[in-house]
Amino acid sequence: MATTEIPKELCELIKTAADVRGAILIYERNVVVFANSEARELHHQHDWSTVITFDDIFQVGVERGRITEPAILADPEAHLAYAKMARARELSFQFRRNYDGVPYDRYHTGLSAEWNAQIWVPVRPSVYDLDDSSVPSLQALSMRNRAQATMAALLERMGVAAAVVTADARLIDSSSLMVRRLRIGDVLERGLGNRLTCGDAQSAVRLHQAIASVAAGRGSEALVPICDGVAVQLVAVMPARAGQAIVVMQDLARPEPLQEILISAFGLTKTQAEVAVRVAAGECAEQIAVALDRKLGTVRRQIATSKEKIAVGGQQDIARVVTRAATLFGGIPPLNS
Repeated sequence: MATTEIPKELCELIKTAADVRGAILIYERNVVVFANSEARELHHQHDWSTVITFDDIFQVGVERGRITEPAILADPEAHLAYAKMARARELSFQFRRNYDGVPYDRYHTGLSAEWNAQIWVPVRPSVYDLDDSSVPSLQALSMRNRAQATMAALLERMGVAAAVVTADARLIDSSSLMVRRLRIGDVLERGLGNRLTCGDAQSAVRLHQAIASVAAGRGSEALVPICDGVAVQLVAVMPARAGQAIVVMQDLARPEPLQEILISAFGLTKTQAEVAVRVAAGECAEQIAVALDRKLGTVRRQIATSKEKIAVGGQQDIARVVTRAATLFGGIPPLNS
């Protein structure tokens, strides 16, 4: 690979690629001068100790069947010429295209006629994306990844194991606690076809029915009793994006109080956190004012301020999952306490 000084603007994209877990290729004219480990793994057919060009990557993709779109295969040379012309126009653009049958969001940044970069990000299902068809900006994608990491950390602090599943209970993603619980297989387990299930047949039927119902929008959430042969443990099924559901179960570890988590994670004050957990439990402003002996106007302001703080950085979905999980597992004080 060529050794050269990469412009600062493109060097900054290397960190961006790491933030969005993407593969990045930086080109000087038509030659790759930088490829991160993800890019080398993605384009593993190439000998990265030699000079690799844009043409090489495209041609290998066509010859080895990694590119399968009919419009490209109908006239590869014409498409290659068009792609090179677009790259030379100093434009930045993004698009979605399959590679090896996997959809990738591709982000092209043109710095000059000589310098440009392309970031490849595999499309990953997420509870934060409501629209599968659109390609999010790199900033939005980076924010989404940070939000996912935040939610995983908060759920772990609560002692809650979580997994995102499809309507037919196939696992999409799991928190670290859920991965450990599935490995043990004491309540939930990973079945055939990567399907979330459990050892007790009747419990498995109830779980799959609840997941299908919530994922289809026929129910807001459900608590499913799972029998492990010794005791019964509750598993919650909560709505995610269309066609998906979040399955959560409380881990054996002692969780931190939800109020303390909201204070440290979202910057709420103690009084705002007290109000937030009661809102999550289903209390209205009037009930909260009576329970906490506060003026109604004060409570309403605290609710509004809490929502504003949680909304920073698109954290509403995190708060929803965290607070509802705590509610379902008894982590929020009872009404009128």
